[in-house]
Amino acid sequence: MTSRPVSIPSQLHLRERAQALLEAKGASLTSAKDPSQALRVLFDLASSPDTAPDALALLHELQVHQVELDLQNEELQRSRAELEAAWAYQLQWHDASPSAQLVLDESGRLMECNAGALKSLNQDIQQVLGKRLDSWLLTADVPGVQAWLSRAGQSAEPLSLRLPLHAQGQALHGVCAAARANPMAPGVLVAWVDEPSAS
Repeated sequence: MTSRPVSIPSQLHLRERAQALLEAKGASLTSAKDPSQALRVLFDLASSPDTAPDALALLHELQVHQVELDLQNEELQRSRAELEAAWAYQLQWHDASPSAQLVLDESGRLMECNAGALKSLNQDIQQVLGKRLDSWLLTADVPGVQAWLSRAGQSAEPLSLRLPLHAQGQALHGVCAAARANPMAPGVLVAWVDEPSAS
């Protein structure tokens, strides 16, 4: 008498069977609100001699996948920490620059600046954001500065100009400025240093 071969269901068939069991309980492998319910079904399948090998293989795959997700999460956390540290370093470097640095939009409004610009303008960040650069110029100088900014907005190379600044609470003082098109957004990047005082 020959023995009849035992048919071992494939993992795909096992998944379909597990899905059917879960659906009978009002859940699914992919959308069960209680993930432990899906695991209980797999453990039930693992306890049957007919389905145990494939169920155990599927459970092993799930465990490996969980470890992969944990490792990916660790890598993402490490990358995030590195990016935050690099960003903090760039901010410190930006504020420590010996020159005033500003980002102006297309209309000449100040969108960003460093600590050097705030010191040069003698104002805090809330007082300067959104204001036009010509807010710190004499009226007679505005057309020339606007023309300079317009040319700089079309140039990849810095264009220099002497700017006479009229900062709040300070006497009119000149700065050596340079401007060029912002490569990251419409507008202009501007930097300046105070003119050396006559000795």
